Formats: sequence, C-alpha cells, structure tokens
Amino acid sequence: MKIPPTAHQYLTQSSQKGNAMIYVLIALALLGFLTVTLSRQNNQADGQDLSDEQAELYANEIVQYASASRYAVEMMLSSGSEVNDLNFILPSDANFNTGSNIHKVFHPQGGGLNYQAELNEDMVDNTGQPPGWYFTNSINVEWTPTTANDAIVSALRIKKAICESINKKITGSKDIPVLDEALGQVFKSTATVDLDTSICPGCDGYPMLCVANQGGTFYGFYSIIAGQ
Repeated sequence: MKIPPTAHQYLTQSSQKGNAMIYVLIALALLGFLTVTLSRQNNQADGQDLSDEQAELYANEIVQYASASRYAVEMMLSSGSEVNDLNFILPSDANFNTGSNIHKVFHPQGGGLNYQAELNEDMVDNTGQPPGWYFTNSINVEWTPTTANDAIVSALRIKKAICESINKKITGSKDIPVLDEALGQVFKSTATVDLDTSICPGCDGYPMLCVANQGGTFYGFYSIIAGQ
C-alpha cells in the first residue's frame, strides 16, 4: 500500500523542484550572456583590431606567398624566360590558354604559381582600392642592379597591424615608411611610377617591405620577385 506524502515531505519535494528550476534558469541566463559576449568579441576581431598573434600569422602568410611567387619566377628565368617576358595573365582571362604558355606565371606550362585573387577578409582594412594581390614588371626599383624594369608582387589594402608585423620581421621595427605616391601607381599591374628614394626614402635597399600611402591610411606590402 502506497503511503501518501506528509505535508512536510510534499513541501520539501516542491522546494527541491523549485530550486532545480532556479538553477536551470540561472544556467540559461549565464549561457545567453556568454554567447552574447563571445559574439561581440568575434565581431570586434573580424571588423577591427587583430591580436599580435593573428597579425603575425597573417604576416607570415603574406611573406610566404611572396616567396612562392619569387621561386616560381626564378624557375622560369632559369628555363629561359626574361623578366620582360613574364606574363601575369590571370586564369580567369578568356585568353589564358591562347598562344604560348611558357612565359605565363600562373599557367601550369609556365610558372605554375597558384593565383590568389583575394586576401583573407580578416587581413583587409576598410579603405582604399580593391584589396588583393597584384603583379607588375613595368617599373624599375632604384636599388636593383640596373635601370631595367623589375618584377614585383604586392598585397594591397592590408591592415596596419599586419604591416607592422611584417616590418618588424624585416627591419626590427614596426615603423612603416610612407610612399609619396598612390600605391596603385607603383605596385598594380598598370604601374607607371618607379620605386625609388625620391618617393620612398625609407624603402631604400629593401627587397620587400610594407609601406603606407601619403595619408598613412592605406597600407601595402611589396616584394621584388625578379630584379635586374
């Protein structure tokens, strides 16, 4: 025979159930608060500042791709291509497979370099021209051996923290030289302005470096991948 609970037992059980419900509600509230906090932190990381570790990681990624570009071009030069022969036609171009391919940097029959059309969105700032990788062999760098044109790869519109991390590796300082010219005029495929000490005294002698535009609001990395 089942004995009904006494009033004391009933109150004790009700109290325990009530306490359990309170604990559940508190846990849910804490979970909601944690979710909102993490979401805010992620939004801040995505849209604003990078940690030192993130900046260094992206800096390494940029330098490594520049090194891969230089290696691909060096292999082409050792196989008979000249700097002026280098063709940076993109894989998306309708004429990518037209004619001879041996001088095409991104073609499997040429340099075979994997073209990265875009930068990771976390690397990019919110100002300036379209971000991404650019290649040119239409300008001369003053501190290469001759006045002939050189081949350069650049990553434009990257965040200041990444630039600082790159320069820290190269020069030992986070200082970013200012280029007295629009970066696109020097580093894009349509570049028309030579890279020399008249427009960037702080670049003198460096085969790779991160620089700022005249206003110090737009940052870009360059690397000489074939000098002559």
